[in-house]
Amino acid sequence: MTIRSPRENADTVSLVCALLVRFPEIASVRCVPNDGTVRFTFVVSHRLDRAAQEAIRTAVDEHVDGFLLLGDDVAGIVRVDCEAARGVTFIHVTRDLEGFSKDELVMLVGMFADRFGNALVRNPVTDEHIDEDPAAQEELVSYAIDSLRDPKQSKSLVGFREEKRVLVYFLKSKRKAKASARS
Repeated sequence: MTIRSPRENADTVSLVCALLVRFPEIASVRCVPNDGTVRFTFVVSHRLDRAAQEAIRTAVDEHVDGFLLLGDDVAGIVRVDCEAARGVTFIHVTRDLEGFSKDELVMLVGMFADRFGNALVRNPVTDEHIDEDPAAQEELVSYAIDSLRDPKQSKSLVGFREEKRVLVYFLKSKRKAKASARS
């Protein structure tokens, strides 16, 4: 008798969807269990020059270090990459899954919202999630981060929004292979 593990973890898909719905400021989430990292992408509606890109890198480092210092923790991986293209800037914040928390995510989202204001691209809230219980959403975010950390989660995934829908793709190990989609 052969026991197969499920191709995708349906709970993880649902929880990543909940994470993106809860934080409309996050354009995408990418989890790479083999590297032990998670990457959050934020979009600014204009091009940031090199000085502004360096300033956001410094700000993220300082905010994460300060946040972790409050809990006597030390950051593992904190990386900020910026891509400017066609009048927008994509800011990718990569963190180690082990040390990352819901509270840190709340802090990062707040920092981006304060720093960029209306220039931070926010995805519209879907009609079906307008009346969701905020406490339940916060609990789902905690579960989502724990789910991404789960050692059984062996496949990399990326979740993002497209026209008020959240899509989650599990990435295959080969770079040129197509990914399977779940929404």
